[in-house]
Amino acid sequence: MTKSQKKVLKKMTKYLTEKDSDIDKTTTQCEDNVGQTDSDTTDAKQRTETGEDVARQQNQSSSGEPSSKKSVKPGIGADPAKPPCRKSKHLKQEKFAKGISSFEPGKPKNAERTLEGLLHHVQPDQDPVHKFEVKLVRSSPRSEDFEATFEESAKLFTKYQIAIHKDPIEECDKLQFTRFLVDSPLEEEHRDDGPSHGYGSFHQQYWIDGKIIAVGVIDILPNCVSSVYLYYDPDFGFLSPGTYSALQEIAFTRSLHRVAPDLVYYYMGFYIHSCPKMRYKGNYTPSFLLCPEVYTWIPIEKCRPKLDASKYSRFDDTDRADEAADINQVMILHRHQALPYMLFKMMQPIHNQDQVLEYVKLVGNHCAVVIGNH
Repeated sequence: MTKSQKKVLKKMTKYLTEKDSDIDKTTTQCEDNVGQTDSDTTDAKQRTETGEDVARQQNQSSSGEPSSKKSVKPGIGADPAKPPCRKSKHLKQEKFAKGISSFEPGKPKNAERTLEGLLHHVQPDQDPVHKFEVKLVRSSPRSEDFEATFEESAKLFTKYQIAIHKDPIEECDKLQFTRFLVDSPLEEEHRDDGPSHGYGSFHQQYWIDGKIIAVGVIDILPNCVSSVYLYYDPDFGFLSPGTYSALQEIAFTRSLHRVAPDLVYYYMGFYIHSCPKMRYKGNYTPSFLLCPEVYTWIPIEKCRPKLDASKYSRFDDTDRADEAADINQVMILHRHQALPYMLFKMMQPIHNQDQVLEYVKLVGNHCAVVIGNH
């Protein structure tokens, strides 16, 4: 995790547990602090400190105290008569070796440094100021819990789209909400070796004090959790719900992996390097981008320089080429079942083969064959 991501989790803990927390609630950013990095956080901190210094000087001047500007002389360096400065970590290691400290090298100070630890906001002996819950409800087919919260969830979607994306109300009403984020082609599926709630499409609802303040739309598949969309109450934008929900979904994916070992990936969707609102996805590590020519996964650190130079780039540096595909082996989704094109032609003699060829061209020969088998 980056420093800025840890700050988001600690900010949530502070809001939930401290009655008079000094969290700035005036800042609501579209897409939740997108593109923010550790350097952005450092710059902001320096600006704050500079502002405090200016205010302090102004207060001294207004109180009648003289404010003289002193010229700062250049330093002469470290005192050669004194021992050189050493890192705190090395000093602790020495103390541990001498039995002075209980510090153990290589051992985390406490479990709170892990993602799961930081997400555990309220300790058993604490009385929280705000009640916080995360609920997973199946959205397709609609579960009873989803139906019970449909109206509230749809209103939140409308509020978010109007406030953040400036959509007209007719483009974000209940009908559009249902078509966009509720209706799903995925079938509900349960397996003996899978999670108890099964696979399919879900809404992960974030509740504070009995009110839905954000909803993450996700698909849970046998080998991954796919993040589809997030919408939230703009009034709670100060909690950075975009970053927070992504970290929650990563932790959720890890918890599912412990139950279903084949479920190992978290997909954040398209990464658009030239769009600041999308580049934040690269802040979660390790991250990989799919090469658009040979369909191999490449670490994002190797992709960024190429995308800086050109909006389109091949990421794979090898001589590998996309494998030629037998069109008869291309997988076709027909009546919720994946079939090889050879069988599909027998079942549907009248069809448009050009559409199949266009599909193969778009997704690549290799993906066109294997995509229906996962």
